[in-house]
Amino acid sequence: MNEETKKTGESLDLQMFVDRLVAEKNYPADLEKEVIDQIKKDLLSRVEDAVNMVIISNLSEEKLAEFNDLMDKDVSDTEMQKFCSDNIPGLSQLIATELIVFKQTYLS
Repeated sequence: MNEETKKTGESLDLQMFVDRLVAEKNYPADLEKEVIDQIKKDLLSRVEDAVNMVIISNLSEEKLAEFNDLMDKDVSDTEMQKFCSDNIPGLSQLIATELIVFKQTYLS
């Protein structure tokens, strides 16, 4: 995801997800803020990768080619989200399921 994408509502939701995960992980209270910030940054990258894999793995070859064309054209986040929603049935549920699995893996 590029910097512009990170400003979208979805990314803000993912940041809140990461914040909650880190809180639930119960790292030691004396851990430096910089360390926690780096953990959150790394975790956000992993969560974004997991969401992106859900998208990619649920597109047909033809739609994946269209998706890549849109990426190359640097279309707006709204257009990209619409394309994904239109071409991946149950996308929200697929992403929610992936986040639940991610959470369970991370916290165990």
